[in-house]
Amino acid sequence: MSKLAVRGNERTLESLAATVAREGFQRTLLFSGPDGVGRRQAAAWLAAFLNCLASPEERPCGVCASCQAVAARESLDHREVTPHTTSRSGRSRHRSEIRIGQLVPREKDDEPDPLVPWLEARPFGRYRVGVIDDAHTMNASAANAFLKTLEEPPERAVIVLIAPGPETLMPTVASRALNFRFAAVPLGDGDFMDHPAARLGQPGLAERAAENREATEAARAAAVALLESVEGDLLQALEGAEDLAKTLGSSDIEGAEPGPLGWLRESLRSLPPAVYARALDDLGDLEDALAAYANPGLACASFALSLRSALTS
Repeated sequence: MSKLAVRGNERTLESLAATVAREGFQRTLLFSGPDGVGRRQAAAWLAAFLNCLASPEERPCGVCASCQAVAARESLDHREVTPHTTSRSGRSRHRSEIRIGQLVPREKDDEPDPLVPWLEARPFGRYRVGVIDDAHTMNASAANAFLKTLEEPPERAVIVLIAPGPETLMPTVASRALNFRFAAVPLGDGDFMDHPAARLGQPGLAERAAENREATEAARAAAVALLESVEGDLLQALEGAEDLAKTLGSSDIEGAEPGPLGWLRESLRSLPPAVYARALDDLGDLEDALAAYANPGLACASFALSLRSALTS
């Protein structure tokens, strides 16, 4: 399969191609949908389509120098902005964010190459395509500072926002973007068919799980171990919580798709409805606590004890 190929969502790509082929098309776009259904690949496909050297009916050809540069992630007209996963002090974040300095230039900022000046520069091909991944993580300052550019991108620039949906963005951001919805994609036979991505139609997640097999299996094992521990006595539950907290901070699960908490969420689906609902609330509380830098051991212990209570009551 070509590196520019997008699995499924053919009608969405056809609509996208027809839209950008029109004179004066809207140049702020939103690619919405669940993770792992091809939104990022579609953004690369769009960069290739807009700058392909072949005739219009053959774009993107996949073989010209421009298409090959996009496929190799070496195009000077295709750039991605991704959220920071660490705080300004270097502390690891449980919830990432896109900061103002990544988008617009500011004095005394530690971001050396913000997006707006890059968009304003003359493209090497027809258009510069700036992709803002996980655009829903833009903090309020970043979103507000970027509104003018979203409203009217530079003449030879296209902005692609990637987010779960318009409702996850600030209304002032969502209203400035033309939405293209990417739906779930059926998976063919292959690895990780028992992965939640197979049920949800998210091939990108399954592929990442296969690429990070050891980390993914370690994360799944941690989730299974926690569930087994809460079925035992109180000491076993606390020991299981301690082990989960250690796993969450371990480098062994870097790149796992999903992490231990994602596997926990999947495993909880087998519980009776009332217990499942309570367990999901508790898991959400655990994630919120970790995002707020609560002590991982205490947060995991609270979750494990609450889950044990729900299972034994």
